[in-house]
Amino acid sequence: MKRLLPLLLFVVLLFGSGRVLAQGPGINYPPETEVLRGVTEIRGTTTHPDFWKYELAAAPTGTQNWFNIAVSETPVNNGVLGLWDTRSVSDGTYSIRLRIVKRDGNYDEYFVVRTQVANTGPVATPTPQETPTPTITPTPKPATATPVVLTPVIPTPTPAPEATATPAGAAVANAGETDGGGTGSTGESLTSVASRLGQAFLRGARIVLGVFVVIGVFFAVKSLLTWLYYRLVVSR
Repeated sequence: MKRLLPLLLFVVLLFGSGRVLAQGPGINYPPETEVLRGVTEIRGTTTHPDFWKYELAAAPTGTQNWFNIAVSETPVNNGVLGLWDTRSVSDGTYSIRLRIVKRDGNYDEYFVVRTQVANTGPVATPTPQETPTPTITPTPKPATATPVVLTPVIPTPTPAPEATATPAGAAVANAGETDGGGTGSTGESLTSVASRLGQAFLRGARIVLGVFVVIGVFFAVKSLLTWLYYRLVVSR
């Protein structure tokens, strides 16, 4: 067992150094969504076989307004690339760019897309916005129409004038004329009342029929619109 300990230690050192050497270029710190305050160390690796120089820059996220943080011709292996005084910029979200320039003028770029600079106060955690679910508002039902019953106006009969005493001969002579005239007046009154009743009834029937026709058309249009809504919107 004691003889195996040096071998195990050698294997551990070999794999550990291999991991360090295998670490590629890029920005190691800060990570995404890190909150930065004051002077912050930007750490990373810039080693490359054709290394000439590296440029470290930052810009507000979503813009191309890059400003340099550090420029150096000395390669860095898992160390400090530059010091960024975040107090020189306003609070907000920033992207950090590491550009490794080769001897032939070409370059490789590495980014930390979103870091938060907050020197004046705590950073508010963004609340995810939920997509509102469309709400179907039911169409209010129309008020039920109350049928109107028209009461015909019956004219009040005019009271007959009191009979005046006349001589017997004159009464006999005028009996026929009086009876004939009275019968005619009564017949005209009954006919007029019947005619008015008929007209009032027909007028009321037309109004009630019109109300029911309007209600029927309304419900037909409502049914058609509901069918079109479910056909064109809900079924998609």
